Amino acid sequence: MSIDRAMSRWRLGVIVGLVLIACGALGASAAADGGHLPGFSVADKRVAITKLPEAIRFSFMRIPGEKGTRLPQVGHGPVWFGEVERPKGTIYVAGNERWVCLSEARVGESGGSSSCTAPAAAREFGLLDVSACGKGPPRHFRVVALMPDGVDAVELEKAGGKIGRTVPAIENTLAFTIGRENVVLHGTGDSAAEALERGLPLAQAAKLLPGKGGCASYIFAEARRSSGAERAP
Repeated sequence: MSIDRAMSRWRLGVIVGLVLIACGALGASAAADGGHLPGFSVADKRVAITKLPEAIRFSFMRIPGEKGTRLPQVGHGPVWFGEVERPKGTIYVAGNERWVCLSEARVGESGGSSSCTAPAAAREFGLLDVSACGKGPPRHFRVVALMPDGVDAVELEKAGGKIGRTVPAIENTLAFTIGRENVVLHGTGDSAAEALERGLPLAQAAKLLPGKGGCASYIFAEARRSSGAERAP
């Protein structure tokens, strides 16, 4: 698939500050299998929502003191949880049969964001958290992703079909920094992984925030014209 064609299939939305990405279509969900969140072996511990790290806990809880603020698809009770330690931070994954979320806590940085969707959508397309910080249009983007079991790495296809680099998946997660260029992510691994494809129109995203600084999180959603439905992120 060409970059231009891939970009035409993706819709870009922007939310400044903390962001929670909600997927409207839940789809069918699988029961827990083999002691972990189905499709994501990294999430292999059952914990209460209140025991989750702060960076990801708010994605499962209602706003304190406010009734009716819990998203209906989040559910109740314990969730599957896992974490991946990296040199400059920790990636957290938490989910149940209805809802799965991804968050990165960077060393020396406060706050953060979580990206969430239905597990079925995450198993099909992966779950992305894309952010940028600084003054003026972003020069670089931070990409953190949750990939389903079977994905060994993703190849970053640039304009013209050239593969820029390959980013390995570590315990279902990816984390890398990239400049403001449009790329398409192609999964590598088993047969399901080879079908995984995500577009990142970062060149367009960089033009949308000429603001005075701070951080922004980006939502990339695929529009499916055939069904009229839309999956996020």
